[in-house]
Amino acid sequence: MNRMRFFVEQVQERGRLELIEGLVRPEFRNRTVEPGQLDDRAGIGETVAAMHEAFSDLRIEILHCVGDGEFVATHKLFRARHTGPWFGRQPSGNPVEFRVMDLVRYRDGQWDEHWAVADAISLLRQTGALS
Repeated sequence: MNRMRFFVEQVQERGRLELIEGLVRPEFRNRTVEPGQLDDRAGIGETVAAMHEAFSDLRIEILHCVGDGEFVATHKLFRARHTGPWFGRQPSGNPVEFRVMDLVRYRDGQWDEHWAVADAISLLRQTGALS
């Protein structure tokens, strides 16, 4: 669990992309990418960078974190302000809050596979993409 918390706090929340290479296996695969996203290690960096460009004051609260072996699951709450482009949507200035559930398979202490379920509809509504 500590390694997952470190990843969330340092990479996702703080945007420390330089840590990805040491935390994620070269053979990594994201099993739940959105259209146009890369499913490899480089895709993690692209997604995190895009989030930090689109959302200022990003804070991620880990509501639940379970597992400490091969699999670790998290339930997270993201809070931010939509101040940059996000999937073609211009900044709304709106505060946003959305939840994500992740499952990560570790191998040799690094991310090997990833699955996620995100509350995308809620995020789209808050950015003004859906009414």
